[in-house]
Amino acid sequence: MAILRYILSILAATLLTGCYEDFSPEIDTKPVLCLNSLITAGEPIEVKVSHTWMFNDEKGKSNHEVTDASITILANERIVGSDYLPKEGDKIRIMTESPTYGSAMAEVTVPYATPIGKVKFTPVVTNIWKGDEDFFHYQMLADITFNLNIEMDVNDPARTNNYYHFGYDWFSGAWSNDWDDNLVDSRPDPFAIGTFEYDAEPIFREHVGVFETVMGNGEDTDFVFFTDRQFPGRTYTLHLNFTNNTFNIENETYDESLLECGMTLYLTTVSESYYNWAVYKWNVDEGITGDLSDIGLAESKWGYSNVSTGAGVVAAQASAKYTIDLKEFLEKTINQSKRIR
Repeated sequence: MAILRYILSILAATLLTGCYEDFSPEIDTKPVLCLNSLITAGEPIEVKVSHTWMFNDEKGKSNHEVTDASITILANERIVGSDYLPKEGDKIRIMTESPTYGSAMAEVTVPYATPIGKVKFTPVVTNIWKGDEDFFHYQMLADITFNLNIEMDVNDPARTNNYYHFGYDWFSGAWSNDWDDNLVDSRPDPFAIGTFEYDAEPIFREHVGVFETVMGNGEDTDFVFFTDRQFPGRTYTLHLNFTNNTFNIENETYDESLLECGMTLYLTTVSESYYNWAVYKWNVDEGITGDLSDIGLAESKWGYSNVSTGAGVVAAQASAKYTIDLKEFLEKTINQSKRIR
């Protein structure tokens, strides 16, 4: 990518030499309301209202707050309060009006969470060090590095176009309190996830076009949105590889709770508006169109919006999750490994 951008910048400099002129454009346009909201099933709806500004409006850039806007939220054509918790399948409409900037409206349907099907995980130890408890005076003393290969089935519902986002988190067993209370909170968690290998799952690159693939865009990316276009109404298996995960433990007494580590996998079904916005952001930040527009060889990509004013995005999501328990793997690995003095 760096080489490509260098070549394009040289080309742009060659083509555009002598073609620049200072000017101050006068564009007859007024600021309009910008409406943003990410609606999550089961959580209160938060709406952010601001206004647009011209690229040369430094005041608007630094402060685009709208203080005189009224907001109305409708769920299934019924006005609801700020404490309403949206449900899967709800049609949410957000309307806002400002005496200064006019009105804006957007609507979205909260998707149904797609259940996670079968999950298979395979940990592969790549390195282990284990201390001798008689020599080091610790009953738990080990340092393990391992890869984690996961296969997760997505059971796509039929007769609907679905859009997805993958996410993950991890958790560690709590440190015991048996040696120095002052140091307990300062010690790092024993378990940490290493590197997520995005390239292991090709569907994360389905939004990348042929030309962008040839030019190298999409090779190094952290884009984890995808659709069901390749498997409508069927089951698709995501291949999720995590490398260089670590488990490091040193405890004077044996504490089984320290082995209670694992991962939580999230399959979030998102609205079409959320997916479209994510693809737009990828094109601007990582796509070939963004690279060309940065150096003046292409027009900037028009921003995506589903708001009536053309500014902002109202999206919705609903999540399913699956927890992977690594306790048995860690316990077996430590107990079967050879002690080292």
